[in-house]
Amino acid sequence: MSIDLPSNPHQGPLPTRASATARPVVHDLPRAREAGARPASVQRLDLCRLVADVVPDEAPPNPAEQYEALVLVRGHAFLRSSEAAIELEPGQILLGTGASPELLYSADSELWSVLVPESVLREACSECGWLHAGEGVRFNRCPCTRDELDHLVTLLRLVASESASGALRAQLFMHYAHAVANKLLFTLQHNQPTSQTCGQARLFERLERHIEARIKQDISVEQLAQFAGLSQRSLYQVLKDQARMSPRTYIRRKKLEHVYATLMDPAVRVASVTAVALDYGFTHLGRFAELYKSSFGILPSESLKARPPGK
Repeated sequence: MSIDLPSNPHQGPLPTRASATARPVVHDLPRAREAGARPASVQRLDLCRLVADVVPDEAPPNPAEQYEALVLVRGHAFLRSSEAAIELEPGQILLGTGASPELLYSADSELWSVLVPESVLREACSECGWLHAGEGVRFNRCPCTRDELDHLVTLLRLVASESASGALRAQLFMHYAHAVANKLLFTLQHNQPTSQTCGQARLFERLERHIEARIKQDISVEQLAQFAGLSQRSLYQVLKDQARMSPRTYIRRKKLEHVYATLMDPAVRVASVTAVALDYGFTHLGRFAELYKSSFGILPSESLKARPPGK
């Protein structure tokens, strides 16, 4: 299922259209009649507003230039039409532009609302080889797993906490914005294999999951190529097309992201920056500090000092 990115987002709200393989439409759903128009709990992350806050030279997108992702974390939601309702479960995501779709929520519902600039979402599709299709508010065919949902919510909470701190730098903000867009699209699992590029995107997803599962190990290019069933030259081409970097640089980048998240998470006990760096395989500490600052704009020691107080 391709994601519906309009060629001209300024044309106004898109018609709501669900996937044919999604949860079936149930007429006169009893629980839908008992549901309310608002979720019991809603968390918001407005990356569009942060564009103006963090990058003063850029004006915030207007509503026609932004996408809203509604992530159902708990309870149920019901997507209404004139005579029917589609029941959505925890782990399902609605993504679209313009006005939000008309939804009803169960009394125990919990929701994340994430606004993403259209330009950022489009760049994420281009980088990963996903399709730019026509129109519609779409949702994932079946709920993502509990682990996938927890990982997504953890990222959203981290970015929300960073943005609320008031110390977010432009370089780091753009890194976060693209990370959120990519994570949303990966979790949607929206694309069908329609070209070699899309096949590459699926392989890249497998490689990313493999690296994430072994992030503290010494992952060699040779081992990664063997896992993918590719020559090292072919692996290099996949990473160049999908991530615009070499396999070695990509692995190092993912490790740095995990170090950053660890240093900034008040729930994680950290003995020292050195201990965290060594834990993720960085043995040359001077070089590690240079790479960290070039990636995030601050030194790792500054990240540790700037972490929010523990709850």
